[in-house]
Amino acid sequence: MFGEFRVDVFFVLSGFVIALALEAGTTSVRDFIASRLVRIVPLYWLATLLVFFGALLRPDLFNSTTANVPELLKSLFFIPYRKASGHMFPMLFVGWTLNYEMLFYATSAFALWRFRGHVQFVFAAITLMLAGAFLIASLAHSNRAIVEFLAYTRLLEFPLGIAVWFVWRKGLRIPVPLAAFGAIAMYALMTCIERVWPDVPPLVGNGVPTCLLLISTLSLEGLVVDSALTRGLLYLGDASYATYLSHPFVIEAMRKLVPKVVHGFDVRSPTGVIIAIVVASVVGCLVYRYIDKPLHRAIGRLIKVKRVVNPPASEEAPCRVT
Repeated sequence: MFGEFRVDVFFVLSGFVIALALEAGTTSVRDFIASRLVRIVPLYWLATLLVFFGALLRPDLFNSTTANVPELLKSLFFIPYRKASGHMFPMLFVGWTLNYEMLFYATSAFALWRFRGHVQFVFAAITLMLAGAFLIASLAHSNRAIVEFLAYTRLLEFPLGIAVWFVWRKGLRIPVPLAAFGAIAMYALMTCIERVWPDVPPLVGNGVPTCLLLISTLSLEGLVVDSALTRGLLYLGDASYATYLSHPFVIEAMRKLVPKVVHGFDVRSPTGVIIAIVVASVVGCLVYRYIDKPLHRAIGRLIKVKRVVNPPASEEAPCRVT
């Protein structure tokens, strides 16, 4: 599916944002873990349960997803598993990226617990643990789900984000004209690689260009001014997690249900794609405003979690419920 490189952008950006959040060295392990769980878990669990009950009541609307309780529990607790189809996805397809995200958070929490107050050691430990897990799993040559999960090159994109934070903190900036060109060029490059060289490992074909894209974008930060457009884009960014989790439902509804009402409609056509993006964005904003945000605030108050950092805008993964 076109656009998978946005997952790489998400992972690299996650590494950068978590490094930014922990750089002061004053965040407690408890606050870090609580803030991550409160931000990620409630809406994901809600969406996963919606898939489960949907598969229970209308199995004809799903492909390989069934109302299987063990698979539900594994999905809810971010445990990788292989479906009967052979694919290694949780019940809510896009949740596979959150499995990696939660592994990154767990690694970060352990490093923070072990080396709190020594930021460089924290980031070095995160990098070594993720790289070590990847290397061991790659050498194991096993078809077990957890081994295949760890032997995925995208796992190393979180340390790439930390590396971007490091050079950015050291003062690396790109001149504005070159930065603007670089941001566009890197996006175009990843699009080209995905189309022309789809077998290039994501770490190389997408991860490295994403680092340059991120550095270029950071170098343009001084050009951002307060305006209605900026506030609108920021709101879309705030709602991006809700959009990420809800967009498979929107896409599947438009793919399977709309053609029954609108003859000839194809969500994969240029017009269909544009309509799908608009509808998914609107639905995402509504979910954020009326479900995600109230949930986040209510649970945060309940356990008195201190805000550490919001996750970066989630990049869309392939849009389908399997």
